Amino acid sequence: MPAILVICNDGDYFLRHRVAVIDDLVARGFDVTVVTGGTPIPAAARAGWHYIHLPVERFRFHPVHDMRLVRVTRRLIGELQPVAVHLITLKPAVFGGLAALTARMRGRVLVTIPGLGRLMAPDLAGRQRRGTPVRWLVERAIRLISARPNVRFTFETAADRAHWLKRGLVSADKAHVVSGAGVDPQLYRPADRQPAERPLRVLFASRLLRAKGLDLFVDTARRLGGRSDAAFAVAGMLDAGDPDGLAPETLAAEPAIRFLGRVDDMAGLLRQTDVVCLPTRYGEGIPRILIEAAASGVACVASDLPGCSAIVRDGETGLLVAPGPDMGAALTAAVARYLDEPQLAARHGAAGRALFEAGSFDQQSVVLQFARLLGIEDAERPTTAGT
Repeated sequence: MPAILVICNDGDYFLRHRVAVIDDLVARGFDVTVVTGGTPIPAAARAGWHYIHLPVERFRFHPVHDMRLVRVTRRLIGELQPVAVHLITLKPAVFGGLAALTARMRGRVLVTIPGLGRLMAPDLAGRQRRGTPVRWLVERAIRLISARPNVRFTFETAADRAHWLKRGLVSADKAHVVSGAGVDPQLYRPADRQPAERPLRVLFASRLLRAKGLDLFVDTARRLGGRSDAAFAVAGMLDAGDPDGLAPETLAAEPAIRFLGRVDDMAGLLRQTDVVCLPTRYGEGIPRILIEAAASGVACVASDLPGCSAIVRDGETGLLVAPGPDMGAALTAAVARYLDEPQLAARHGAAGRALFEAGSFDQQSVVLQFARLLGIEDAERPTTAGT
């Protein structure tokens, strides 16, 4: 049975964004081994694939500690002799990629960069941030890895791909765009019926980070908190040790919002939501919550940044707010517009579902794209209902 090795920096992220591809590989008959950092993946969540938990420092590069990722990857490549290695997020890309290079990996190496993140992203004006020794080392390593003929890269937006091309990190023939991580349109679907008259339900659902605009969302909830026609909620968790986070305890004590914490049934929550807000300042790919909202027929307010604008069309499927010092006021004005025009959210939500159906945002399309990029498009795939 041919082997495939997958390495991702965080278990929770992997389960939420990438497990559908792994399930497809298992169904095709591959022996898949997954390595993640972060919270260990419980046995009940593993469906036919092997799992190794490897602590990974997610918020900074530490060359000595990170060399463990190189050693483990090299050992697994030697033991498994995989036909393909899939490296997801920047740190596995760098250290796993170096391991594959030094192990003389002959099969396909696929590197997935979901977003530029804090280290690699330009500033909000589009300028490259001032260089740091860490970024210089990372870019040098990426150039070494990308020079290998068996390596391919995926990005979620054309803008991210173009940024890496401009920096000379990867060649055009090896850089591909895959629109997000894929959403199941049967699970994420519009509500069956229009609700009775009630307050407009506005949701922030993401990691609890200032970089994601959570502080702006809370401030908007405070500004509009005196209106009886609005209800604000926050769903999400905070990664331990993230210096940019807002503490769950602080959010739970905030009177302007309802703090939901971790939500396992996001599809159900979105069917009870009118507007999703993501005023991110972050180097996003295409944020999954925006794709989920569009699939669910929910209007969105998001930052006017490439990843967000790929799914949120201003005045059509939602409203975009310009990043910058006036972003908080713009976010408040956008939410107030939905309050003042009661039918607008429904119109934008319906247009969002249409955009989702017309694009390649569904789970099956994404799974097939990754199969091709892993070099296994001709592998046998059992026929199942709906495929």
